[in-house]
Amino acid sequence: MTQNYFEIFSLPVAYTIDMNSLNQHYRLIQKSVHPDRFITGTDAEKQQSLIKSTQVNDAYQTLKDPVKRASYLIRLHYDKEESGLPPEFLMQQMEWEEELEDANEEQSLQLLSDKIEADKKIIENVLVVTLDEKKDWESALSHLSKLKFLTKLAGKIQQKTFALDVS
Repeated sequence: MTQNYFEIFSLPVAYTIDMNSLNQHYRLIQKSVHPDRFITGTDAEKQQSLIKSTQVNDAYQTLKDPVKRASYLIRLHYDKEESGLPPEFLMQQMEWEEELEDANEEQSLQLLSDKIEADKKIIENVLVVTLDEKKDWESALSHLSKLKFLTKLAGKIQQKTFALDVS
């Protein structure tokens, strides 16, 4: 498969995608290429099935995740890997990390989680405009860096919340 990930699922090359269409195409393609269909096939057929199934899985995992999808889309059009973050965002990062460190009860973690999720939504909306409308890859790369940080922070909050629930 030499198609890009969007072409595999017959989707337009854009940050905003129809998740139902992605899921439907994924199931249909997997039905036709899954290794279980080729149990009685030749070794070459089995190998091709495994390769295609893996590629389809990789494409699906990339497109269903907002961070991976934005990163992939930027890579299709722009060869720069990372973007520096503005100083005010770096300061905000430190404040959020301190807030997470100080949060030792479920309520404070939930408040922080709500703030982070709201900020993630804002950045995802900015990425829609930046990637789909303006096609401003450099600016999108900067917003993607912010989204990556917020996604990791949301994971840390979730881990800390889980640790509180367990203890």
